[in-house]
Amino acid sequence: MPDPACFLAAAALAAAATAAAGQAAPPGASIRAEFRVFDGASEVSGVTRLRVRPSGSTETGIIVDGSDLALNLKPGIYDVQAIRQESGHVVVRWAEHLVIMAYPDEAGRHLEVINFSNGFGALQLRWSGGLMPDPAGVTVTISKPGDSHPTPAHPLRGAGYLLLVLPANTYDVRVVQPGRPEVALSAIELPPDRTRMKLIQ
Repeated sequence: MPDPACFLAAAALAAAATAAAGQAAPPGASIRAEFRVFDGASEVSGVTRLRVRPSGSTETGIIVDGSDLALNLKPGIYDVQAIRQESGHVVVRWAEHLVIMAYPDEAGRHLEVINFSNGFGALQLRWSGGLMPDPAGVTVTISKPGDSHPTPAHPLRGAGYLLLVLPANTYDVRVVQPGRPEVALSAIELPPDRTRMKLIQ
């Protein structure tokens, strides 16, 4: 029986291609795909090896390890196997049907977060035009919708972005920057095992 997830991923790929038409990299151009790996909220990218291959393929795929888990990929749908050692045991995690596309506003780079723990999602904050301010001057708070007491967040830095790795849920996110209006992102849904991206204007 066909895998329903494949149909969903194919639909997402088609929708992304339509949205990106005329705005992203030329057709067939490679995307710089970056992967960051976590166990809960703790980053373990530096001790993780990845195997990246097209979804549904039985080929060996591309092996990526080291401090920079990034590689150039053609637009498509991919499965990624993450492997690491923990207390003398080999731990394996699959991230399947990841849509790698030349999305608008990503400047030819695409981030996917893989988590060894269940129930976590990720939110990538990018700035319009790639003009991210000094992260030291940016304050990010999060709260559940309707909660009047936001909690300070501690985003991780990336190449032109900030990253939040949180338990999957729905959040209100506020971003405060020196000399600029506060940005409020309301009811941002973070599904488990998925990476969302929001653009700060």
